[in-house]
Amino acid sequence: MPTLSPALPDFLAERLREATADAADHDRVIALMRPADEVMRVDTLRLFKASRLSFADMFCRRMATRGWQIRRVAGEVDDEGAGQFVYEIEAEGHEMTYIARAYPWDGVEKVGRRSDGALRDMFGALFVGRPDAARIAREFATFDVKSEGVMRTDADVIGWTPANRSSRHFDAAVDALAAGRQPEEDLAYLMRNGGFQASGRNGSISFQGISEDNPLSHPFFADIFAIWLVRVFSIDLVNAVARRRNPGAARLAPDAARSLGIGNSSGQGMCVALQRWPHWVATWVLVRELALAYAKSREITPAGRATLSESLARTIAIYRSSDPQVEDYVVPNGQIIAGLTRIEGWLATAAGTWDSLARRVEEQLDGETREQFHSLLLDTVPEFCDAVAPWFAIGAGRQRRFDPCMSVAGLRDILRRNYGWALTTDRSLAATHQHFWYHSVDNGEQRRGDRIIDPHEAFESFIDHVGLIQRLASVLTAFPDGARAGEVALAHPDLHYAMSRVQYLDGLPYAEIRDSIAHRDFRPADLIRFFLGSLGIRGAVPLSIRYVRGTFFQREVLPEDIAATAPAAADQTEEVRA
Repeated sequence: MPTLSPALPDFLAERLREATADAADHDRVIALMRPADEVMRVDTLRLFKASRLSFADMFCRRMATRGWQIRRVAGEVDDEGAGQFVYEIEAEGHEMTYIARAYPWDGVEKVGRRSDGALRDMFGALFVGRPDAARIAREFATFDVKSEGVMRTDADVIGWTPANRSSRHFDAAVDALAAGRQPEEDLAYLMRNGGFQASGRNGSISFQGISEDNPLSHPFFADIFAIWLVRVFSIDLVNAVARRRNPGAARLAPDAARSLGIGNSSGQGMCVALQRWPHWVATWVLVRELALAYAKSREITPAGRATLSESLARTIAIYRSSDPQVEDYVVPNGQIIAGLTRIEGWLATAAGTWDSLARRVEEQLDGETREQFHSLLLDTVPEFCDAVAPWFAIGAGRQRRFDPCMSVAGLRDILRRNYGWALTTDRSLAATHQHFWYHSVDNGEQRRGDRIIDPHEAFESFIDHVGLIQRLASVLTAFPDGARAGEVALAHPDLHYAMSRVQYLDGLPYAEIRDSIAHRDFRPADLIRFFLGSLGIRGAVPLSIRYVRGTFFQREVLPEDIAATAPAAADQTEEVRA
């Protein structure tokens, strides 16, 4: 089967024409885009790292460049570390409010999963607008119910932010500050994200209900902002707890506070999301691969060397502060650090285009280091990255629709062009489709089971796209070329989804993951790492084949950094760390 060419949507094609000098320059970029046969394999996707084009990075830049104001207007704790905090937010003409409830520290390290239910160390709520004191009090009282099945909110809330303390990091920071000094160890985070309960859950406003002019209507920006606010709260909380213990306690120094992120642990349910929303995957990968190809095509300059050197140093520091690898199917952080250090040494003599250095990295270093280098290379072309970034929202808006008038010949043509990899996959052995996913009521999230052995197969979530495509191709053999897709749907209603899927993904070469997620040897952690890298998590390390941990927002901006870069707004901004 032929390899798909990376045809660009009109928006991206126009951005590339604007950024290239002539037709030859344009064609060089296109030629450097990696084919889908290479990129969309799990063995490649699992290596992707956070970059300038990850959602957290894009959000933080927008927040900083557009002068968002985040003011803490209330926040004290008692002797047990419990308290209520309130923040007011002004973002591009929109008012929002964030409240956070810290509970007494029980000394119990929570797993940070949905199975914790309402038993969290803190709960927060992000409001649209300015709720009055009575409304805020009602939301705090809702948190105190501590029973997830009963807790409800209203549509003035964008979402809830449960989180848990890190007993090791949080207590170490409090002890140091209370003793009048800065924490000695290199802490990565103080609290762990417990998810973002939003988009209609518990009565919150749906994602579609957020007004289009609100910056949080961008895909994943509400989630990212909510997690960033937990980070801000965690820093305020550790300062408050230390001050309660000793009124003369030290405060986290700005550099120490900025180095702190939010811990995160994600499970195998992410694999189901990637299968359910393949146009998201297509959007993320297409933008990244286009920007990477553009970066590789540019000449190495002194300014580019300086930028990349700074990015390498920052990334090496994050790897050094990250939790160590505990699985043998990933490259150890130490090896990645060594590889990045070698690249730093190569910079001084690198010449020509960045592609020449990229080829050297690929030839001499491992895949993890290669993809980390690719992500950092995007820092050398910030203007182009910013120009193509709007496609994230445009591409995510693509709708799956069924065209019943399409001929069976047209369907077969799509399968030949786009799905040769699926049609030639051997499924004769049970191992090729051994696993299935299902939503566990007990745990509140997706679990993986073994066919025949586990009892929940009747509640299977969709993940077997290879089997779906092969069944569609098999059924189409019974219909003449001139038959219509609608006729096939009437005869086989279960294939309506399959036909609409291949129709709306046609023309998106990076849409489908070209491996069987149902295979016995598939490791969910591989695609979790891809998802987390797209969101912006750095230093992601698998805890097992099913769970991956990492850190959001290390070395990213804090409210006072934003105020410092927006002088006009700073005069109206209260002391954030008062």
